[in-house]
Amino acid sequence: MKTLIKCAIISLAFSFLLRGADLPTRVRDRWDFRYKGFVIGAWWGPSANEAELKFYKEAGFNVVMIGRYMQLNDYADIEKCLKELDLAKKYGLWVMFDTYTKNEHPWGGKAWSEPYDHPLHHAASLEELVWLYEKVGKHPSLLGFMIGDDQGEVSPRTSACTNFLFRQPKPHLMPWLCGWIPPRNLAEHNNPIANPQIYPTLYEWNLSADMLAIRYISAYASWTSECRKYGIMFWPMFNVAPPPGTDYLPSDSLTRFPAYLALVFGSDGIWYFCYNGGSLQRYGEYSSEEEVRKALTPLYPVVKKANNRIAQWGDKIIGRDCSAIYITAFEGNEEIKRVEGLRKPGKKELIEEMDKELIAGVLTKKGENPLVMVVDCRVSKNWGDIPPREVLLKFSPDVREIKVLEGMKTLSVRGNTVKIRLEAGGGQMLEIVK
Repeated sequence: MKTLIKCAIISLAFSFLLRGADLPTRVRDRWDFRYKGFVIGAWWGPSANEAELKFYKEAGFNVVMIGRYMQLNDYADIEKCLKELDLAKKYGLWVMFDTYTKNEHPWGGKAWSEPYDHPLHHAASLEELVWLYEKVGKHPSLLGFMIGDDQGEVSPRTSACTNFLFRQPKPHLMPWLCGWIPPRNLAEHNNPIANPQIYPTLYEWNLSADMLAIRYISAYASWTSECRKYGIMFWPMFNVAPPPGTDYLPSDSLTRFPAYLALVFGSDGIWYFCYNGGSLQRYGEYSSEEEVRKALTPLYPVVKKANNRIAQWGDKIIGRDCSAIYITAFEGNEEIKRVEGLRKPGKKELIEEMDKELIAGVLTKKGENPLVMVVDCRVSKNWGDIPPREVLLKFSPDVREIKVLEGMKTLSVRGNTVKIRLEAGGGQMLEIVK
C-alpha cells in the first residue's frame, strides 16, 4: 500500500499546484510534445527486427510500440529496449514505450511492496517510470510512455506518472493511457490524450455492416464532443483484428471506414488495434523481407493506401476545429438520429447538396481556408463487393474554388461544385476557397 499512498499524495499535491498555476485552459496546450503531428499507430505492430519495421514504415505508420509485446519472454531487458529504439530511429519511426513488465521482472529490479493487480504483469510504478526515464528518456525516437491499458479512470498511480512527466524541465514525453477514460477525468489529472478502444467489428460482428458503421459514427461523435469540451487530444483506437472464426477482418470497406472517419471529426491521430498475428500480417517474427511479404494478409495493402493518404492530410488537421458535420447516410435509422451534431446539407449551409451515403466534416482554423473531409458510408462485411463510385458535392454560392488534395498534388476546380471518386468506406480531403 505504501507505493499507492505515495502516488496518491504526489498526485493530490500536484493537483493543487495546477489549480493555482497560470496554465493554458486546454490541457493539451500545457504540454510541448516532441512530435506535434498526426499520429498513425499500430497496437501491437511489428516485432523488433528490421524486416517488419520496414514494412510498417512503408504502410504509413509513424508510431510503433516497444516493450512487452516486442520483448515477450525478455521483459524488462533495458539493453534490448535501447536496441529497439535505435531500430525505430533508423526507419524514422516514433516509439511509444509500453511500460508493462512481468511481475517477477520489475523495471530496475525493485518489486512493488503491495500485491500486483494482475497475476502475470503490471504497468510501471512511479519508481519504475523514474528509472525508465533515466535510462531511455533522452532517446531521440521516444515519443512517450504507455502508463496504463484497459483503464476506465485515472488511477493514483497513473496520475502520479503523468505528473512526473509533466514536471520535467520540458514536458515533451506523452503520458499514454489506453481504455475508456472520460475526458473530464483525464483533464482533472492533466492527462492530455483520450485513446478510447472502439471495437464494434470485434465485439458486435453479429450486427449488419450499416450498424457497425453507425456504431463508429456514434462513438466518434460522443468522444470528440467531450474531448473538445475539456481540451483533450482524441486518438480513436479502432479494430482491424479478426472477429471470431476468421483469419483477418473480411472487409476492405470496414477497414478503411474508421480510419478515414476519424478525420471527419478532426482527430489528432489514429490507432489500429491489429494485434500483429492474423491482421496486417500473420504472427511472426520474421527475419527477412521475403518472409514478411509472404506473411502479409489482404488487409496490409488496404491499410497501406489509407495510411499514406491520411499522412498527407493529418498534419493539416492539427489545431483545427470540427465546425460542422453533414450526413446523407443511414436515413431513418433511430440510432443515427440520436447522434448529436449531425446535420443535413441545405440552403445557407456550407454544403448545399451532396450525394447519398456520405458524411463530411468541416475543419476550420482562423486565417486559413476550411477543409472538408468526405467519407463514403457504403460498407459491407464482405471483401471487395462494393465498387468505387463518383459522387457530387455542391457548396454554397460564395465558394469560388475547390481544391482536391491528393498526396503532393492538388487538383483545382473552379466554382462551387465538385465530383470526386471514392472507394467504399474511403475518403477524400478538400480545401474550400471563398
